[in-house]
Amino acid sequence: MKKPSSKHKGARGSSKRSPGNRASKKSSKPLTANRKVAGSGKSKSSKAVSAQAAKAKSARVQPRPLAPRQPTPEEIAYRNAFGQFESAVNLFNVNDFAKARGTFERLTAAAAPELAQRARVYLNICNQRLLRSSSQPRTADDHYNFGVQLANQGNLAEADECLKKALKLAPKCDYVYYALATTSALRENAEEALGYLEKAMELNGQNRYLARNDPDFASLDEDPRFTELLYPEKPLV
Repeated sequence: MKKPSSKHKGARGSSKRSPGNRASKKSSKPLTANRKVAGSGKSKSSKAVSAQAAKAKSARVQPRPLAPRQPTPEEIAYRNAFGQFESAVNLFNVNDFAKARGTFERLTAAAAPELAQRARVYLNICNQRLLRSSSQPRTADDHYNFGVQLANQGNLAEADECLKKALKLAPKCDYVYYALATTSALRENAEEALGYLEKAMELNGQNRYLARNDPDFASLDEDPRFTELLYPEKPLV
């Protein structure tokens, strides 16, 4: 018999699989499974850390609410002036231009700039409407308005006379007392100015806040009686 050639032996030998190859293929499957298990464990741990962080954040002590801030004197003065402005607008809307004009006149000098500007617009309209009425003053408001007009023109003596006539007809009108206080202060008559101003504040406490910012009382700034009228509160110890 002929011996099989080496060529056929090599072909048969190459077709056989080595034990090493079988082992590598079998071991590849559990490696993949191990990776998945490791990955899932990592995901669970990250979720646990996130949950703990959220729980710790919610457990933080909330800050205490701040105590309400007390309004400053300037804010109180603005609030009071704005209230008078609204009252004057209501009088204006019912065509009571004489009374509305008195309040607008004071606000143009004593209120905050933006509020004073609005009051000035209403004041001009009131002046136009009042000019259409009789030129001869008859009522207390007529004398008052005429006196304020004279004071604005610099005729302080004549304005004082008209305001005193208005006071005789309406002895409880705070704005007449206030106007007399301003004309007296402009004439540098401190005694009369302080007396009229005190009466005006007794009838209407809002006049105290108006007087604090009214430039017509500049001549009284150094008078301690004027300071005592405007700031009657006792200082804190």
